Amino acid sequence: EEIRLRTRMRGSLNWAPPSSQIIFSVQPQHRSEVVALQHYLCAGCGTEVEPYSVSDFSKQLLDSVWSQPLFDLSSVGKALWSKVKDLDRFRVLAEFEPLPAHLLDEPLLLSMEDLYRVKKGQLVAQARALLNSALEHVDNCELCRGRGFICEFCRAKDIIFPFQKDKSQRCPCKACFHKDCFLGKRCPKCTRIQSRTQVQMKS
Repeated sequence: EEIRLRTRMRGSLNWAPPSSQIIFSVQPQHRSEVVALQHYLCAGCGTEVEPYSVSDFSKQLLDSVWSQPLFDLSSVGKALWSKVKDLDRFRVLAEFEPLPAHLLDEPLLLSMEDLYRVKKGQLVAQARALLNSALEHVDNCELCRGRGFICEFCRAKDIIFPFQKDKSQRCPCKACFHKDCFLGKRCPKCTRIQSRTQVQMKS
């Protein structure tokens, strides 16, 4: 009779109805048990996107949040940037309109769908195609090229942009130089700003 009455209750000390929740942190547990559950891989290396059988309730929850940006990689899964090459490449490509809107504002905030597309190589491929299109536009647009920089160290004629991470480096003052030229040197713009500040203080 006691069991029958308890099963009619919506919630009790021993049972509560399931609620929609995704847990991002492993609950306190013996370290050996946690490692065993991860098949003796670290949490970053052991990230999988293969389908597994789940309850109907869990499937409904996962379906409902599939496209929602829930995974903040600045706090959850920091190791993924170094472990997943395509994800690391995508970090500098997430700035184009056709991509999911949340990636434009928060490129570190990803949905399960985004992570799945990274695993399949689709997200980076889309971003790379957009990047190549944008670079081609910049190369042929006088207005865009006018917003580029001439390196003040070598004065070479090639125009450089801050997004060219492989060959340019930007100072906190927003000036941009060739990475090799800027190495170990003082920024000319910062020097000018400091000089002007000292003159103004003296006057």
